[in-house]
Amino acid sequence: MKPVVIIGGTDSSGGAGLTRDAVVAQTLGCKGLPVVTAQSDSMVSDMQIMPPELIASQIDSALATTSPAAIKIGMLGNEETASAVGHAIQGQSCPIVLDPVLASSSGRQLMSGRFPDVLFSLAHVVTPNLLEAATLSGCLIAQTDAEIATQAEWFLSKGAQAVLIKGGHASGETSVDHLFATTARHTFAAPRLDATRRGTGCTLATAIACGLAQGNDLDLACETAKTFIHDCLREAVAGFTDTGRPENRRLLKGPLDTDRTDELSTPIREARRQV
Repeated sequence: MKPVVIIGGTDSSGGAGLTRDAVVAQTLGCKGLPVVTAQSDSMVSDMQIMPPELIASQIDSALATTSPAAIKIGMLGNEETASAVGHAIQGQSCPIVLDPVLASSSGRQLMSGRFPDVLFSLAHVVTPNLLEAATLSGCLIAQTDAEIATQAEWFLSKGAQAVLIKGGHASGETSVDHLFATTARHTFAAPRLDATRRGTGCTLATAIACGLAQGNDLDLACETAKTFIHDCLREAVAGFTDTGRPENRRLLKGPLDTDRTDELSTPIREARRQV
């Protein structure tokens, strides 16, 4: 199993953060090595950020244990933590996926201060949603493809190799994610589902990291991750138990071979276009 260092927060519900990341990594055939940046409860009514020195020590220990095939960065909490993480992973040659978490699904702010440029410059891909992309680039929420492209250029100007701006918070019958690299652009589309679940951003970014860890190129890693999260949501919508809690069967199955995109039910490959 390819080792993936997962840096982020954890919460007591297990619905998001490191707990979800670890389950996703195992499901996709990787081994998650967690580094805790913050602890919160299920409603994010309170949050405790770990000291930067402790976070850096955790990263050093994880990197001393194994040579990671990828690194995924999630919730950081504040600028001091973000800087500590950036300096601790400098020099790593593996793909780094940065999910720039700013707020919880319930709207609680999860990041104070700015993201240091060093983090963007280390990222193989940054995965903001529409609100995060707008906030970080200092723009209004993008309404058109041209506005999304403008905001993507901001991330690329900070040194990121690529940016995937997620369209899950948009409207319309189709959810479209936009991948921008320095020389190419791809889109990944799937039918929009009438579902809202915590941890979808964590799941997608971790799935991308697992795909990269297993040797897939970025285009395929993002495509397969999009398919995976869509199937997770679709099965959660269809799989309510008697207590009303969703039962996500995809995450309870064995490892998924990310090289076998024909086994995934959502026809995202057919909806992809390169411009």
